[in-house]
Amino acid sequence: MRHTTPLATHFRDKHIWLDMGLLALLCVVAAFIPILKIVPLVAGLELFSFFCFHLAPERSRFQLQGFLGGFISSTAVYLQVLNDKKFAASRERDLRLTLLFALCAMLLECLMIVWFLSGSLAWTYYLPFLIQLLLIVCVIVFLNARKGHYPEALEHDNAGMAEIELLNDHPILWKNVLKLSALIFILVYGMHFIGSELELSRNISTLLISLFEAHAVLASVMTEQSLYAQPSGLLTQFFLILCGNALSKSFLVYKGTNLKQKVWLIGLLLSSFLFSLGLSFTISAAVGN
Repeated sequence: MRHTTPLATHFRDKHIWLDMGLLALLCVVAAFIPILKIVPLVAGLELFSFFCFHLAPERSRFQLQGFLGGFISSTAVYLQVLNDKKFAASRERDLRLTLLFALCAMLLECLMIVWFLSGSLAWTYYLPFLIQLLLIVCVIVFLNARKGHYPEALEHDNAGMAEIELLNDHPILWKNVLKLSALIFILVYGMHFIGSELELSRNISTLLISLFEAHAVLASVMTEQSLYAQPSGLLTQFFLILCGNALSKSFLVYKGTNLKQKVWLIGLLLSSFLFSLGLSFTISAAVGN
């Protein structure tokens, strides 16, 4: 993964200033039109990924690629890394780290979405995402600490790695922002339609849609509860989103062709969700939420 244009060069180009100026304007507009909050949120995440792309060391390789790709679409990262033939020769450890970093990015993005769109939710609502994130981070630290125990790790440390195609050396890709924002708006009204017109409950529709892209569903849930003032059962929906995410990613790992030792990662995905569910539910019940 290489920076095709140095960061300093971007700041000498008016394009990045136009992007940041438009982002600031969108934040002002969203303050008066809450439904539009999702647009500066998505654009801000794009800009955050751009700066991470430049400021993190290039030798982070797979880890950085997985993390930045996870902000765009963790599901797309899993599909690409697990099935694209160009990743077939990569080491198991690198593949695992890439997928775990993509999951971390998704969970961190979920925390940002809840914070940005919630207004003033109690801290306990952040627990499902935060607990699972901390657990995955601990596993990543453990794997990196054991790097020297892998004989091939040092031998091939400088070996060339395949690239994740989601990453771009560009401040804000407005086409991506508009596409994801439009998807979230469609989900917002789609879930509202399902809840009001069809027999499927809101919880079932949340679980089903979260099988495809968890952070987009979360953004739609948060926007919906803001529009229609439906905060009841919000924590349950968070659990359902994480459940759908764990199930879909476990299925992708199971069906993927590039990863040989699948049981370990599937077990981690499911157990980290269950641990997050149990601990956050216990804490929430203890404090009366």
